[in-house]
Amino acid sequence: MSTQTPAVVRDYLARVRTALADLPQAEVDEILEDVRPHLLEIGGELGEGATLAAMTEQLGSPESYAAELRAAGDYPAPDQGEGGRTNTHLGARLAVWSMGVMLLALVPFGAVAAASLAAEPLLLLLPAAAVLVAGGWYLARHGDGVLGRLPELKPVRSAMGRDSKALAYLRSLRPAWWLLCAAVLVVFGLLLFVDDGREGILALAALAVVAAVIVWFGPKSVTDRKWLWLSLPVSALVVGVVLGLVTEGIFKVANGRYGPYYGGSYPSSNMAEGLPVLSYGNEQVDNIYAFDAQGKPLTDVYLFDQAGKPLTLPRYGCEPGSGTRQRRGADNQYPRPDIDQYGYDDQGNYNGYNAYRPGCREVVGVPFSAAIPKQVPAPGLPSTPSPAPAPPSPPVAPSTAPTPTG
Repeated sequence: MSTQTPAVVRDYLARVRTALADLPQAEVDEILEDVRPHLLEIGGELGEGATLAAMTEQLGSPESYAAELRAAGDYPAPDQGEGGRTNTHLGARLAVWSMGVMLLALVPFGAVAAASLAAEPLLLLLPAAAVLVAGGWYLARHGDGVLGRLPELKPVRSAMGRDSKALAYLRSLRPAWWLLCAAVLVVFGLLLFVDDGREGILALAALAVVAAVIVWFGPKSVTDRKWLWLSLPVSALVVGVVLGLVTEGIFKVANGRYGPYYGGSYPSSNMAEGLPVLSYGNEQVDNIYAFDAQGKPLTDVYLFDQAGKPLTLPRYGCEPGSGTRQRRGADNQYPRPDIDQYGYDDQGNYNGYNAYRPGCREVVGVPFSAAIPKQVPAPGLPSTPSPAPAPPSPPVAPSTAPTPTG
């Protein structure tokens, strides 16, 4: 090597040579001479104090760079024949394409989960996480160089290898991006905790762990490609969550700005679990009780508005396992059972000071009696209608019968 070659370039080339050691020496020398000008150019841009980590950030690890050179020259993988290379390609393709499918699914999934603020859908991420962990484990075992031998990734490698100002600017934003991802995940978890109670606590804890992991390991994906199986899916999920929160926020702002009838048929500017709420004055109506003229409560009453649209509200019931109130659909049938939530403390006291064991019961019936007022007539009108006059009696004809004599 020339003495004019910077030390960082020499070290990088030495590791590339080691990774290509199974090839004929003459071919290795030819490959290194072809790539030396490019590496010298990168080293010159990095300056005299450049480190191997900086070179790795620009080009990837020397081993992965060597794998790309193998793929470009159609050389076999180290210590593998054609059958071994085919098996490696198959495993790498499974890892890459499974992650591609996950990325396409995580963006809309995150948007829907954020818009609904429900913790239950996050359970679907468990099988997705298992698939991604399997892909990361495969790369950790076989090395990220197997990615360089996939021809379908060649356009991606070419695009990432371009020295454009836009790509350089995006690379400079990577540390801030991981912090932003962590902040979005924590905020999303807090919203789930506020909106979903007990299940939201578990979601908040899980998202906080993911936030800590992505801050620590996200930067490592620059030099070690197996960590892309963590950073890319988390990034896709964060993008979806941001889209969902922004969309929901815009909808709520527009709903309040354009009047109480915007986006619904009910006189309210608020939404409850995706349904417009009913309000009477400044209070939200959760249940409706109907009575007949004699004050007798009516059951199984279905309510509609003036346009024939059902006045639908969420229906709730008690969850036996957790002792909490859970939604069970929505309809326009009234009245509903009253959901009484309570708790017991260590001494079995009902709603004691330190009550922590939740309980729930559905109370059927009307919790009050109603006095139905009689109709009051308007001023000037008789309280009861006057009876119609009776028709005159027909005249009695005089009797012509002879008066009997004694």
